[in-house]
Amino acid sequence: MNLSLTPTQNPTYDLGTIFRPYVAEFPADFMPAPIAHIAAPICKMHESTSSRGATSLYNVELSRMPLLDSEEPLMSWLLRASGAVSDVVMRDALELSRNGSVALTEILQLSGRISHSDLRALDRAIFYVSNSSIYRGFAALALSHSLAHFVDFDEALWDLGLHPNDPFNEFALVKLIEDCDLVGQDKMIALRKECLAQGLTVGWALVHHHLMSGQLVKVLLECLSAVSSGKLDYDILILNVRQANYDADTKCGAKPKLTPEALLVSRLPISTADRALGNLLLGSSSIEIDDLIFCAEVALEDNRSLGVVISDFMLVDPILLQAARTLAYMLGERKLSARRSVELLEEVKNTGRPLSQLFLEGNRADLTVVSGNSLAAVTSIA
Repeated sequence: MNLSLTPTQNPTYDLGTIFRPYVAEFPADFMPAPIAHIAAPICKMHESTSSRGATSLYNVELSRMPLLDSEEPLMSWLLRASGAVSDVVMRDALELSRNGSVALTEILQLSGRISHSDLRALDRAIFYVSNSSIYRGFAALALSHSLAHFVDFDEALWDLGLHPNDPFNEFALVKLIEDCDLVGQDKMIALRKECLAQGLTVGWALVHHHLMSGQLVKVLLECLSAVSSGKLDYDILILNVRQANYDADTKCGAKPKLTPEALLVSRLPISTADRALGNLLLGSSSIEIDDLIFCAEVALEDNRSLGVVISDFMLVDPILLQAARTLAYMLGERKLSARRSVELLEEVKNTGRPLSQLFLEGNRADLTVVSGNSLAAVTSIA
C-alpha cells in the first residue's frame, strides 16, 4: 500500500470508478438536465448558512455535470458549477473569447458577471484542482461558499472542512477512528488527503486500502448513526470499540473467527431501518459493500436516510429499492423474518414485479408478526 502525504493521482471527476449507476430506466439518448437547472440549487445551498450546515459535500449533480464542449476550460466549469455564471452566458463568453483576442475572465468582468474578488477566489480554486489537491466538485462547492459569503477561498475550505491541511476533520468516522486509535495518524492524514483529491469518502478509502474490513467500517457507521439518532452514547461507543478490538485480537487469546464488528453488533443497540435496508440489499446481492459504505457515510454526514442517498446515486433499480425500504420497515415492525425478507427481495429482483403485486398474488401469509423466539433472525439483519 502506498499512501503518500501528497496525492499525485488526478481527481476522479465523475466518480465513475466508484459507482456503477443503474441506468436501465433511461433511454439510450438520455441527456442530463440543463446546466442552469443544476447550478442554481448548488448556489442556493449556501445562502442560509455560513458553515457546512446542510450542504452535501458529495453532490451527485456536480459529479454528473458535463462540459459545455470538449475544450471548455476548468475556470468555466467551476464558475458554472458554483452557480456564479449560467451556462447560456458562459457559452456566449466562450464564443467571444475564442473568436477574438479578449480573455474569458476579462469578458466576464467587463460584463459584470464576476468581480476582482471573485477572480481571486477562482484562481485559488484552479490552483488546488490543477495541483490534484482538491476534487473539482469540492472546489466548486467551496467557490460557491466563498462568493456567497464574501470570504477568501481558503476560508471557505476551512468552513466546509475541506482544507488540504486538515480535510474531513469534523467527519464522525474520522473522529471515531482517532479516538479509538484504530489507524495510525500518518496513514489517516494521507488517506484523508487522497479522499479530498478524488472525491471519496473516508470509509470507502479505508476499505480499498485494506486498512479495515468492509464489514467493520459498515458497522462503525451504523454505530455512529445510532449515536446521531440518540440511541447510543458516544463515550460508550468508544469504550465498546476499544474493547471489541481487544477481545477480537488473536494475540490476546481470541478465537480466529471472532471479529470486532460481530462483537459490536451483539453488544450495542444499533438496529435501525437503515441498517436493515443495507443488510437486505447486501443479502440479495443488490449492492456492493463498498458502494453501501460510501452511501452510508454520505447519509450520516448529511443527516439523510440511506435509502434517499442510494436513490440519488442511482445504484439500485428504483422498484427494487422501494421494495427493500418497505421490507426494512416491516422487519423493524417484526412483521417478517429476516430470511423471508431477503427471499421476497430476491423475487422482486428476479421478476421485476413490485412488492405490492407479490403480496396481492397470494403472499399475504408473509404479513405475520414474528414470534418472540424468532427475534434472533430479525436482529441479524435489523
